Amino acid sequence: MYLLATLAHAAPLDAADLQQHAGLMALVDRVGELRCATPLVLALEEHWAHLPAADRARATAVLAPFKADLFDPLPVNRAAGAPPPASDTCWGQQADNRLVGDHFAVEYEDGVDADDADAFLTALEYSWEKEVNDLGWNEPDGTDQYLMLAYVQNQNTGGAYTTVERCGSVYMPYIVTGEDSWRDPYWGDTMAAHEFNHAIQYSYGYSPEFWWWEATATYIEDYVYPNVNYWSAYVTGYTDHPEIAFAAYSQQDYDIFYHMYGMAIWAFYIDNYHGGHDAVQQTWKNASQKSGTYTYGGNDMVDDLGLDWDESYLDFTARNTVMDYEQQRFFSDIELVDTIRSLPHSAESGRDAPQGYGQNYYKVAADAGGGDLVVNFTTEERVDFAVQIVEADDAVLRHQYAVVEDAGEVRLEDFGDHDAWIIISPLKYTDNDTEYAYAFTASLEEGDVDPVDTGGDDTGDGRVDGGDGDTDGDVSIGGPACACNAGGKALPALGMAASVLALGRRRR
Repeated sequence: MYLLATLAHAAPLDAADLQQHAGLMALVDRVGELRCATPLVLALEEHWAHLPAADRARATAVLAPFKADLFDPLPVNRAAGAPPPASDTCWGQQADNRLVGDHFAVEYEDGVDADDADAFLTALEYSWEKEVNDLGWNEPDGTDQYLMLAYVQNQNTGGAYTTVERCGSVYMPYIVTGEDSWRDPYWGDTMAAHEFNHAIQYSYGYSPEFWWWEATATYIEDYVYPNVNYWSAYVTGYTDHPEIAFAAYSQQDYDIFYHMYGMAIWAFYIDNYHGGHDAVQQTWKNASQKSGTYTYGGNDMVDDLGLDWDESYLDFTARNTVMDYEQQRFFSDIELVDTIRSLPHSAESGRDAPQGYGQNYYKVAADAGGGDLVVNFTTEERVDFAVQIVEADDAVLRHQYAVVEDAGEVRLEDFGDHDAWIIISPLKYTDNDTEYAYAFTASLEEGDVDPVDTGGDDTGDGRVDGGDGDTDGDVSIGGPACACNAGGKALPALGMAASVLALGRRRR
């Protein structure tokens, strides 16, 4: 099966189609700025039949000048018959120059520095060693019989992409990049690790939503080259725009394009709190058992890991208030809608209102006052919202939340010792650009219960007596409890093992 092999329908183009095509060509013109052009190539394939001939020629000249047409098959330039295992690429030599390793043939055009081609080969072979041999990812399709082709164009670009071409009974991946990738050797190395992971991903089928392809390939760079950390610059695609839909995918919106890379933060979350690298890899193994194209989402992968989607999602957004991850210092701060320094305070959604499972973050400064921090939330949208209050310093300490249908209240008792964050998120799993409006007031009220002692647990079960003589409904040191009024629908308290979802401090 060829990814996105079905071209656009033959019906007349509407305004949305024309806008999409304009967005695609704008990205073609900026391809040198892209970390990875794999999603661009896939989207071009989907729309190729309807692009004007001049645009197809322009895209081909930028992305594949070694072809007459971007989606022409590679010519077969090898002797008839299958070669011995891993002695040649499926198509033979394509460029004038070639370097051969154990698993790859790096071919490069005249004008490309041979030392750069050699560095590419070294990085690819190292990525194979780390990703396949050490981490246990699949070998890319076809590499049991053929070398994998990696092609370096004599083009002034540092971007790259991975695509597939029919090779006998399988579609085999190959990588294309430009000579500028080695202006910074570390860039070239991490690019190789990223693109090789794409090559591997094809072997698991085509079910994962496409943002997960880019998120995983960005995340895996940290395992192959842990001392480089170039991945962190791409996580800003999420941290700068948390309001964008969790599963957003677009080729005409630059912010959404980079949000896909930024969602590597979701991979780090799964890694840190739900089973390490193996759990991230397991999402691909699980997806390989599913049918469909780009239909296996974050909620599906969580369910298949034996976790609860609502609990995991709320925990994820809580962690993001202070980037409560092992690699904390490499994550950028989350973009805030506002910092609230005095209470009471009223707010309503603005031009960056959250999309489906996107988030708006508000920070409430600890010096805004003391008492119970109360958020009264309203919306006229026909969608449930998660409304959270999270208290944190360098790690998440505790949080309260409610699922609100139209109006509801969330209360964090004994606020004032640490900053808090209010997180607003519409609970609709969608990748479109619908924004959901809301309003809330934040105020302080005098507490009518004993403050929670977060310094210890006298009950032996992870809960603290809130002053009523028992622990039912009181705040858990190991996880949040739900607080909402009759206008809200409560999510269950996070009752998972402390090693998975504990909101206490972690040793760094």
